[in-house]
Amino acid sequence: MMARNFLIQLVLVLITVLPGWTSDTALMSFTQKDFARMIISEFNWFDGLPKEPSDRDYLIILGGKRNFHFEAENAYNPQTDNVTARNYELFGSFTGKQWLMGVSAPTTVHFTALLPLGGEFSIRANVKGEGFTWKFGDKKFSGGSSSSVFTKVDFGKVMLAPGVVSFEVTIPPEGAIDSFTLTAGDHKPIQPFGGWRFKEPLTNQRMAETGIALIDLYERLPDSKEETAVRITAVDAALKNNNVSPSTIDFLGPFSSRAWLRANYLGALVEIPIKISKSGFFAVRIRAMGNILSGSINDVSFSVPSKPYLDIVNLGIFRLEAGDNMIRIHLAPMGGLDIIELTPKAQSPSTLCALAGIEGATDRQVTADEARRFLETIRKKYPVRR
Repeated sequence: MMARNFLIQLVLVLITVLPGWTSDTALMSFTQKDFARMIISEFNWFDGLPKEPSDRDYLIILGGKRNFHFEAENAYNPQTDNVTARNYELFGSFTGKQWLMGVSAPTTVHFTALLPLGGEFSIRANVKGEGFTWKFGDKKFSGGSSSSVFTKVDFGKVMLAPGVVSFEVTIPPEGAIDSFTLTAGDHKPIQPFGGWRFKEPLTNQRMAETGIALIDLYERLPDSKEETAVRITAVDAALKNNNVSPSTIDFLGPFSSRAWLRANYLGALVEIPIKISKSGFFAVRIRAMGNILSGSINDVSFSVPSKPYLDIVNLGIFRLEAGDNMIRIHLAPMGGLDIIELTPKAQSPSTLCALAGIEGATDRQVTADEARRFLETIRKKYPVRR
């Protein structure tokens, strides 16, 4: 009994004496990193993680970008593959520290790579020589280049699951391979609106923001009542481009600028830098013409149908950062662009929590059990990255 009382008194002394100790810190906070790891576990995305994942590995999966570059010299099996790693520019410049040289006869290389995310990937490789064959299970792709230097070649598309991917590449006689890239369309990032801060406790607001990203509820954010829409005229804001010119003809639909930009018979990539005073999400609309309008906003891609005359087209909801942003729009041959309209969306903490169905103070810290129940509800009711 005396020993028990002594231990209780010792704990009380430590709590009052040690710096940084309070009655609350006796229990560890549930952090944003804990939540990020819980998301990956809840949605079974851990196959794309290495055995000892770093913070960067979690961010790659949650970030959603699916453009993965691999150096051939890091992916082959030096114990079994009959190739030689070279480090000089025999076939022009190369991307990594080395490249792989084949032999005088066809030879098969066994590549292994860790793929963080799955999907249908386009295969592109930097190779020299004709007659390459890529084999993923029962799928085969052939191709090559007649150039005497390394050339980027597209070989086809293949469905791949996340995790360790093993496949074979047959290199033609005297052929060589420098690197390969697997690319698929990007997922929207899953993160709080301001990005992940792994060391900070998870609050109701940050959980709500992440939930909105998981369910892709951006379209349901109401328009801001405090901020007004911004209208940008393409003819005045676009960077110089020799493939577009101002036009004032009006039989292709009404326009609201002093002139609209029209592409020539080659088409054009129109780049429009914009400055934003405050970070946030914006509904983006343009008045344009062309069968398909594609491009990107801060490297987040879009592709939407359009009409053969000037008309308003909704591109969707995009996050713009305080400061410089870039909008890129591919115009089809003889396509056109008049204006870009940015409508800010409401993002008060209470608005976000209400949209995500989270009650209580917006800055209240979330427990692990609460976070788990929140994710379980989302997983059972909504498609996520499907």
